Amino acid sequence: MYLLNALNNYKKDKKSALKCSEYEVLCRVHLTGILDLGAIYLQFWELPPDLEKNRYDVRAVYLKTFTSQEDIAKELSAKNKQYYVPGGLPNEIAILMTLFTRAHFVLSRVFRSYNTLLMMKFADELDVGYGDLDGKTLKLENIEPYFHMLEKLNLMENTDKKNSGRLGPFMLAARFYHLAFSLIHKDATVSYIFLVSAIESLLHDYDIDNAVLEDWNAKAAKLIKKEVKDDNKYKEIEQIIMSKSVRIKKRFISFIKSHLTEKFWSDPTRPKKKWLCFKDHADVEEYLSRIYDARSSALHEGNLFPPSFGKMNEERPIALGVRVGLKEWKEKELIPPVRAFERIIHHVLLEYLRRKSKII
Repeated sequence: MYLLNALNNYKKDKKSALKCSEYEVLCRVHLTGILDLGAIYLQFWELPPDLEKNRYDVRAVYLKTFTSQEDIAKELSAKNKQYYVPGGLPNEIAILMTLFTRAHFVLSRVFRSYNTLLMMKFADELDVGYGDLDGKTLKLENIEPYFHMLEKLNLMENTDKKNSGRLGPFMLAARFYHLAFSLIHKDATVSYIFLVSAIESLLHDYDIDNAVLEDWNAKAAKLIKKEVKDDNKYKEIEQIIMSKSVRIKKRFISFIKSHLTEKFWSDPTRPKKKWLCFKDHADVEEYLSRIYDARSSALHEGNLFPPSFGKMNEERPIALGVRVGLKEWKEKELIPPVRAFERIIHHVLLEYLRRKSKII
């Protein structure tokens, strides 16, 4: 990661020739305090004239980075490291800030690049997505620990072969989450797809026990049992069929359920009325299954995604059915509003980082 390279080189020798770059990042939350990691400095820059009246307005954040020639060389050779993020270090920080805060951060402008004055615009206010925390005040001191978790995860990458290979997939998941956040109010269908992909990025070293063919395809299991009388041979065939790729849906659901802790169930942004909330893990499992099926049907068969509604911050779809043109979805086919699904994925990604960095 560009961020970790910069932090490591900064710690090695603060007196070395560091290159300063300055950027503007946009968001819809109010930040207090300072995020100072040495190589990275981030601070709230602009306050709307009337904070209460304009609480959902876009606000500007000042970002300054200090990188060495070694960092620049690593960025140029990122291809050899099998790691690349469009926009480099500043965009990587915007992606991580989005994940760590659950508010959309967008790299807007560059003022100085490697000690050279350079005015260049990348995005404007219309590119900043909306979220549950818009207009809220967040303390940067509460965000800093997540960056240290990344450092510890990186340390494990280099010292523990058993737990290696997780940093790259985690950053890919963060990128999918950032993209999904930007599209929630523009194209919910694509947002669902990115959110599912964020979890799938982390399933490479996750598996489930007792995968049974009968649970996956009862008809296939019945036909095989009819032809294969030997139990050992049936088990062998079952094991071949139930490969990781076939079990992907069950792994997807199991992974999410295993990372839903009390922090999720007590999240203050969840609906206040109980009848709008997920009832329990079994209820969540049912809707995760529907979302995964809808995603697969849309991607692999070109079918329409069920419409996403969320007028009352509900988690469970409250309609008895939906019709769009000639297409009709029954109640049992409806899926949670995309914002409710985003809340789940956000919690799961942060819980994954806590566990894998061994900071609980």
